[in-house]
Amino acid sequence: MSMFKIIFGVLILVIFCVIEANAIDQSICSSGEKVALYPNGSLKSCALKEDFTLDEIKCKGQNPVTFHDNGRLETCVLADSVTISGQKCKEFGLISFFPDGKFRSCVKE
Repeated sequence: MSMFKIIFGVLILVIFCVIEANAIDQSICSSGEKVALYPNGSLKSCALKEDFTLDEIKCKGQNPVTFHDNGRLETCVLADSVTISGQKCKEFGLISFFPDGKFRSCVKE
């Protein structure tokens, strides 16, 4: 086997592992609830089975969560109060983010 084929094969494996590591999968969803997926197979929305933390935002279990098609958090119900971009966001309030991950809005304290 040529060195090119070996390097190419390893590169493909690394790329797939990185893509998989960044994807949020359906295991965070309550069983028996509706799960929506994007055409690329990434999670779009579901009801969380338990509290879920992503990028220091703790989302409340048993509530809906949505993700942008790039895997970033779009909206969820906060499990705890949080201060983000200088804004105090209320526990059990809705928080939302733009596709690039920047804070969009929340229910203010």
